[in-house]
Amino acid sequence: MKTVTAVQTFLANRRAINRRAETLRWYESKLKRFAAAFPELPTEPEPIEEFLAAVVPPQKDESRHGFYRALKALYRFICRRNRLPNPIALIDPPSRRKKVRPTLSSHEMMLLLASAQNLRDRAILSLFIDTGARLGEVASLRKQNISDDCIRVDGKTGQREIPISEETRRLLLMLAANTADSDYVFHGRRGPLTRWGIYRIVKNHMRRAGIAAPKLGPHRLRHAFAKHYIKNGGDTRSLQKIMGHASISTTEIYVELAREDIIAKHHQFTPLRSAYAAAQQSFFDKSLVLKEAEEILAGKGGINNDNDYELGKQ
Repeated sequence: MKTVTAVQTFLANRRAINRRAETLRWYESKLKRFAAAFPELPTEPEPIEEFLAAVVPPQKDESRHGFYRALKALYRFICRRNRLPNPIALIDPPSRRKKVRPTLSSHEMMLLLASAQNLRDRAILSLFIDTGARLGEVASLRKQNISDDCIRVDGKTGQREIPISEETRRLLLMLAANTADSDYVFHGRRGPLTRWGIYRIVKNHMRRAGIAAPKLGPHRLRHAFAKHYIKNGGDTRSLQKIMGHASISTTEIYVELAREDIIAKHHQFTPLRSAYAAAQQSFFDKSLVLKEAEEILAGKGGINNDNDYELGKQ
């Protein structure tokens, strides 16, 4: 089978089962490179492994895993549809190193909000910080989807309601009142803001607020929301509903112990603290102090010993 034909058939199936446009573009970008490398669809695992090894540099393990996931979906569909053995079932998934997800501190979020000098940008930033919403969900927000205490969005897993604070609601309603000729909440000079337009606004404000790379953009605000939600006493189940995760395991990735919590626990339980306590106890042991004083007076130790002093200078 021609690889191009297999990819086109697979994408047609994904469209038929109503996969999102962003998902289709992601599949196509990955599988196009595979089709360019192999005119005929490989039926053995070795060529697929060679492709995965060469497609990206070794340090880009997340990107390599993305190619693996795309190929896994392709082969699962093609082999099931044509009743063929699945070679990718014989391939182990590429490993991914655990990475620290960049977030924002409370101070950085304050600086970010302060950097917004107009109502629209402040509303965008407040909405991301207040809800952890996805970029596409914010870009597609319409006036009729703003209620008293939540907004309704259409996300990766379907429609859901996200609670919002009164401060965010007030900003959204003020902004919506200024755009009477459109249902969309966020606008630029040429009409409703696109995903890319909102991304650029957030990134520019992050730079203006002095927030360091990497990951300058809305997804970093999503990570920050999850971190501070748990840190402030929220639970994973409610966070899962707010963020729209299909699986609680996805939510748990976001809510590992906050860095500040780890630091506080380290300060409380580090062995060095008990070692210092023991040292101080020895220092104030009177019998030990007297013994050391007698040794100094007898010329057995301390800086009064000329040889020791000269050695200490070297």
